[in-house]
Amino acid sequence: MIRKRRQAQKMTLAQLAERANVSVSYVSQVERGVANPTLSSLKALSEALGFTIGSLLDGGSAEHEDDADGVAVLRGGNRRRVVYPGSGIANELLSPDLQRQMEIIWVEAPPGRGSGGHPHQHEGEECGVVISGRMRFWVAEREWVLEPRDAIYFPSKLPHRWESIGDGDLVAIWIITPPTF
Repeated sequence: MIRKRRQAQKMTLAQLAERANVSVSYVSQVERGVANPTLSSLKALSEALGFTIGSLLDGGSAEHEDDADGVAVLRGGNRRRVVYPGSGIANELLSPDLQRQMEIIWVEAPPGRGSGGHPHQHEGEECGVVISGRMRFWVAEREWVLEPRDAIYFPSKLPHRWESIGDGDLVAIWIITPPTF
C-alpha cells in the first residue's frame, strides 16, 4: 500500500524518506516487505503520504449488516483486519468504519511487541481493556501493568505507548474518540 500510494503521488523513495524522517533504504525495505516497520515509523510513512494507518482498516471491504437506524452488526470473520508484517501485531476494526463518533479496535500482540518506543499524542480520549495476556502501558511519566479485565482511560493528548508483556499473547479492545488511528 505504501509503494502504491507513493507511486500514485509520483513521489520518489528519497522524497518519502525525507518527509517521514527515515532513510531511503528503510523505505525501500518496508515497501518490499523486508523490514518490519514499527507502529511509529508506519505512522510517519503514512502521514508523509497523506493517509492514516486507520485507512488500512477502513478499506470498505468489511461486510456488515447496517440498518436505517444506524445499527451495524459485524460478524467475526468479516471484519477489516490488518496484520503488521513481521511484528505479529494485528488490529481488527470492530466499528463499521472510521466515519463514526468512535473507533473500536480488537488488538492482538505477541509478548515483546507494542506501539514502538515513541509515545503517541492526539486529540480525544481513549479507553482500553485487556481481555487476555498482560500489557505494560505508559501515559506521560506514569507506568502500569494491566492484567485481564483491567481497563485504562485517559486523554489522548497525553503521550502514551504500550507493550505486550508476559508469556502469552495480548488481546485487548481499544476505543478511541474521535477516530484518529
